[in-house]
Amino acid sequence: MTEAERQAKVQELRERVDEVDLELIRALSERAQIVQDLARIKAEVGIPIFDPKREEEILRKVVEQNPGPIYDSSMREIFELILHRIRDLEIQRGEFQR
Repeated sequence: MTEAERQAKVQELRERVDEVDLELIRALSERAQIVQDLARIKAEVGIPIFDPKREEEILRKVVEQNPGPIYDSSMREIFELILHRIRDLEIQRGEFQR
């Protein structure tokens, strides 16, 4: 592979990383919006918003569906952070009840 070909490949891969990053941002924002909608509905009918069993089910599925190369434990940690940060958003909005 020539230097020019290598540079072109690097640029191509960087652009793809940028595309995936944008997909992740959109997916996380959509997930947060869905969770906010769910929290509002639960609050209206008096259902506890936080369900530790549901959270553990989500984390179990994450590990089961992980194709790699990210380690299962790392993928679980990533999703734990996502779940906690979205929950923090609900607490800030005053809609989260434990």
